[in-house]
Amino acid sequence: MAGWKEIPRSKIEDLITLVSDIIAGDEQNHTEWALSEPSRADLQNLRNHLQSLLDDRQAKYAAWRDSVAAAKDGIKEAIPTVRTAIDKCRAHFGRTSARLLDYNVAPYHPRTAAEIPAAPEAITAEPAGVGKIEVDWSNVTGAKFYELWRADQDSQKPDEQLQWRLIRTFTKTIFTDSGLTSGRRYFYKVRAANAAGTGEFSAVADCVAP
Repeated sequence: MAGWKEIPRSKIEDLITLVSDIIAGDEQNHTEWALSEPSRADLQNLRNHLQSLLDDRQAKYAAWRDSVAAAKDGIKEAIPTVRTAIDKCRAHFGRTSARLLDYNVAPYHPRTAAEIPAAPEAITAEPAGVGKIEVDWSNVTGAKFYELWRADQDSQKPDEQLQWRLIRTFTKTIFTDSGLTSGRRYFYKVRAANAAGTGEFSAVADCVAP
């Protein structure tokens, strides 16, 4: 049996959605679920475990992405020094060293900010059924995928700072968030990304889960 780490992220996300829907259905006293208290607790623990696993993967991905960006910056800074050293060697050895004369470093063209996707616009969050909110936004030219982030506000602590969490990455521009707590307000923001980097966040949209 394959370990959790070998299961594709999309499969884990689908499992989280399925378990959340089952819990939400049971909380509405749907007769087709008829879950016992131990079964409900097991499902909630499973959902929490899957979410923790997904969060861990997202954190590792973010760390990897940051390390790649740092490496690119280091290379970009080193290239002018390398080119200067090669030019000095050529000037010193002249044509006595064919190897140096034949060696060429291609001009470096760093990616510009224009290649990084712009912030998505027209983000909205609307009720989509009990415990569900539909979030959509405009398509961004040049985007390869989108990161959707969510935060929720505790009605008992309305002034508490929002804690944002990446809930999913995908290529579409619409998502139905399920398994939410009815009556709680949820906040959403999204940003686009491609090979050049990750763009700025969109405006924030919010909605109270029905």
